[in-house]
Amino acid sequence: MKNKKWRYAYILIGILLFLCCACALGKAETGNSVPPVEQEDPEDIIEIPPVKDDTEKPSSEGGGSPSDESVTVGKIEPEKTQPESTKPFWQSETTRLTNNLMAIASAAQTDYKINGPKRGWMSKSGELYSYYDGKYITTDTLVADGYLEKGLSSSDYKILLINGSDLADMDGASVPKDSMDFGVFAATKQSGKYLIASSSGKAGTISEENFNRLLGKYNQSNGKIVRLSSASEEYERILNYISLFEGRFDDYYVREIRMDNKHAVVIFSNRSDTANIKQYILENENNFWEVVLPNAQTEYYPITSINRYLPTFNVDLLPPYTLASWRGSIVSNQGGAVAALFSAQAITSADEILYQCATSNCAYVVLTNGNRYACYSGNGIWKAEYVTSDNKARNFFREKTGIDYGFLILDD
Repeated sequence: MKNKKWRYAYILIGILLFLCCACALGKAETGNSVPPVEQEDPEDIIEIPPVKDDTEKPSSEGGGSPSDESVTVGKIEPEKTQPESTKPFWQSETTRLTNNLMAIASAAQTDYKINGPKRGWMSKSGELYSYYDGKYITTDTLVADGYLEKGLSSSDYKILLINGSDLADMDGASVPKDSMDFGVFAATKQSGKYLIASSSGKAGTISEENFNRLLGKYNQSNGKIVRLSSASEEYERILNYISLFEGRFDDYYVREIRMDNKHAVVIFSNRSDTANIKQYILENENNFWEVVLPNAQTEYYPITSINRYLPTFNVDLLPPYTLASWRGSIVSNQGGAVAALFSAQAITSADEILYQCATSNCAYVVLTNGNRYACYSGNGIWKAEYVTSDNKARNFFREKTGIDYGFLILDD
């Protein structure tokens, strides 16, 4: 009986071992039935870089103000002249160019704001231009000034200085809200059209025809510049419009009136105070003159500031002197000049002086008898020089000092 029990136990153990072996053999066959994965050549593997949390994102195609996820202007850097074949495969060519344009516009806007006024930067036919240097601003200028990294060819990009609202009127434009005023934009030609952006983002893609039409809005070729004669009818018409603007009909002491077919610049003072010299700019619309910029004499950098107010104004109309720099130095009575006139026996009484305007070392005087004198102080000694015209006086002062004192000289 005992042996019989052990025999059944051995048979049961044997059956269990058989089942375990069968299961193991089935798993092995199932694993071997999957074909082995063929190893790839390491050179054929494309390695995709990980996405960083601070990766800059391009602005949306639809325009408008950039969201919190938009590109931070201060951190934008140009992507050099990277050929399309080597740029990251996940970035479109339009995005690359837009980033470059934003970097250029941001750098140019900063340079224009900080250094532009002293250099006479202005919009000339819609492009950023240095009046004193006589050349357009390019990426090379921005690199030299330290506002842009090297790598962007100046021939591939145009730097514009325009009103964003003018661009917004063009088909294909979508100007960011904070770029609607007068400011810097950058443009490049892409597939026969012009891709344009400001420092705030993409401003649109417009046709070449519309691009040229946009720049045409800033044409400053307004005809020949002339200096008006005090005997001309237009001379008196312009003074009458100034009287209307000031709300009083007054007689003026005019230094000069220069005009072209669109604008006029008038340098004058009231007769009550010859030292209170003003500079007004008028615009002609349908043969009517209107004062569009009074008190331009307060502008220390008139080339840049007046161009910002009046982009179509030809700045060659401005006088060669800047009145703001003489503020506080102009007087209506110079004792040294009066003493020189007595010494020259030009007058016997101060009542014979009809007009006088002066600085600390130069004075221009017109007597009641019509005689004109240019007075000059050299080494503390004042002398009076008789002159036959305003031009003679102007040349006399220029020879003595190297400075144009046209603002002192009464127009003949």
